[in-house]
Amino acid sequence: MAGAGMLNIILVGIAASVLLFMYRPRMTGSRSWQATLTPLSSIIGSGFLIIAPLLASVVGVYSPVAITVIVVLAYAIGSVIRFNILHAEPLLHDRAAHPLLYKTDLIANAALSFAYVTAVAFYLSLLSSFLLTYVGFGDSPNLEKTLTSTIIIFIATTGYFRGLGGLEKLEAYSMSLQLSIVAALLIGILVYDYEFIKSGQPLMLSDKDRDWVTRVLVLSGVLLVVQGFETSRFLGEKYSAEMRARTMRRAQLISGVLYIASVSVLMPIVQHIDLEDVHIADIVAATGLAATVLPLMLIVAAIMSQFSAAVADTVGAGGLASESSNRRLSTNRSYLIVSALAIMLVWRADLLEIISFASRAFALYYLLQCFVAMLASRHRPKNRIHYLQLASFVILAGILLFIVLFAMPAK
Repeated sequence: MAGAGMLNIILVGIAASVLLFMYRPRMTGSRSWQATLTPLSSIIGSGFLIIAPLLASVVGVYSPVAITVIVVLAYAIGSVIRFNILHAEPLLHDRAAHPLLYKTDLIANAALSFAYVTAVAFYLSLLSSFLLTYVGFGDSPNLEKTLTSTIIIFIATTGYFRGLGGLEKLEAYSMSLQLSIVAALLIGILVYDYEFIKSGQPLMLSDKDRDWVTRVLVLSGVLLVVQGFETSRFLGEKYSAEMRARTMRRAQLISGVLYIASVSVLMPIVQHIDLEDVHIADIVAATGLAATVLPLMLIVAAIMSQFSAAVADTVGAGGLASESSNRRLSTNRSYLIVSALAIMLVWRADLLEIISFASRAFALYYLLQCFVAMLASRHRPKNRIHYLQLASFVILAGILLFIVLFAMPAK
C-alpha cells in the first residue's frame, strides 16, 4: 500500500510539473504555440481516451500497428491541407481566374461546416452526459441539453466579445490540463505494464469475430478519430500561411506520438474492459488498476478533452464561415451563428444518428481538398517533385473515396 501511495504522489507531481511548464510565460506568450493549440486540441480531444479499446475491439493485439498506420495516413492527408494553405489559398483570392478551384473548395467547406456544427454539439453533449453521470444526474435528458446549451453559449460569448484570442485562451487552459494528465497517465500505465510483463501473464485480448474485409471497413472509419488538423486552414485571420502549415505539422507529430504511445501502453489495461460495449467511464475506471489517483485525474481529462475539441471546432467553423463569406461576416459573429446552429441540433436532432454523417462529411472534405491540391498543382513548376506530389494526391483521393463510400462505424 505504501508503494501504491507513493506512486499516486509521484503521478500528481508529474501532472503538476507538466502543468506549470505549460503555463510558463514563454509558452503562453508564444504565437507559434498558440497556433499549434487549435489543431492539437481538435485532434487529441475527439478520440484520445476511446481509441485504444476501439482498436482493440477491431484488431486485438495488433492495435499498435493499426494506430501507427492511421497516424501516418492522417499525416499524409495533413500534407495535402498544408499544400493548399501554401499554394491554393493565394489562388482562391481570385475566384474569377480559378472558378473550378473556387467551386471545389466551396463545396468542401459546405461539407465541413455541417461536420463542425455537428461535432461541437456532439462533443459538448458527451461532456454534459459524462459530468452529470458522475454527479448523480445521469438520466436527465433535459438537464443534459440545458447544460450543453449553457456551455455552448459560454464559448459563443467568449468568441464574440474576445475573438480568436479569447477562444485560444480557453483552449490553452483546457489543453494544458489535459496534456499534464496524459503525461501522468502514460507514466502510471508504464509502471503497470512493467509489473504485468514481470508477472508473465499472457495478454488476453479477444477482438470481435469479424472477417478481414469488415475490419478494414471499420478501421477506415477510425481514421476520422484523429481528424482535426484542418482547423489550421481557417486561422488565416491571425497567422501567416507559413506558420499555420508549420504548426499544423507540429500538432500532428505531437498527437501522433501520443496516440501511438497511449494505444501501445494501454493494451494490458484494455483487456479488463468490455470491448463489446465500450464506454469512456469504463476506460476511466480501468486505469485505477494502475494507480488509484488516475480515474479521478482522467475524469478531468475526459471533460477537458471534449471541451477543448468543441472550442477548436468552433474556432475552425467560425474561420471557415468568415472565409466563405469573403470576410463580409466577421469571425466573431460567425462564432454566434455556429453556436446557435449547434444548440438547435442539441435540442432537435438525434446526435448519435447524424454524427456518422458528420464523419463522412469530414472524409468528403479531405477528398475534395485532394482535388483542390490537384488543381492548384497545375500552377506549380513541372518537375519531378510536382509529379510525385500529384501522384500522392491521386492515391490519397482514392483512399478517401473508399472511406466516404464504405467506412463502417465501430460498434
